[in-house]
Amino acid sequence: MRLWGTPRAAGAWGIAFVVLLLVSAAMISLPTALDSGVAIAAFYSAHAQLIVIQQIVGIAALAAFVTFALSLPPRRSLRIALWAFVACELITNVVPLIIVAANLSPDAAHTLTLVEDVADSALFLSVGFFVSAVTLSEPLWLRIASYVVAAACGIRAIASPLGTTALDQVAPLLFVAFVLVLSVKLLVGSRQAVAAAPTR
Repeated sequence: MRLWGTPRAAGAWGIAFVVLLLVSAAMISLPTALDSGVAIAAFYSAHAQLIVIQQIVGIAALAAFVTFALSLPPRRSLRIALWAFVACELITNVVPLIIVAANLSPDAAHTLTLVEDVADSALFLSVGFFVSAVTLSEPLWLRIASYVVAAACGIRAIASPLGTTALDQVAPLLFVAFVLVLSVKLLVGSRQAVAAAPTR
């Protein structure tokens, strides 16, 4: 099997992304700018090693996601959404590492956490764009599912910085479930195509 560039490879990398993302998310929940600078600095000081490991796993998940997306049929809107996702995700990975490494003051830690929150909101907007773009040629049921996920991610991107956390857990889970369903569909469809291919 080719490692990338085929539907089967996309399905495998999509599942790898889901597993790595869930592992990363289960490790620890980072503070937001709604917390005080003192609380943020104390949290990073107390959990520095675990935060570093989490960000490394997150970067591995990002690599899997990029390979997943690049293995899908090329489409301009999909590529734009992908690179927007990558840029925002890298910011959310790098900022915690800076806070850990620099041993910042509470005010500086709070400022960088605000930057991370903004990047996180932008990340969810890019997720909404991505799931909408990736299903343009998919069956109607999957397109409808992508619009539900995109709407949840868009609302979460706007509401979370305002202190409304109702979708903070729901939107990421919907995205993970969507990628998992799409990945399984790609794997199953690839195997069915191989099975249906005429033998010589």
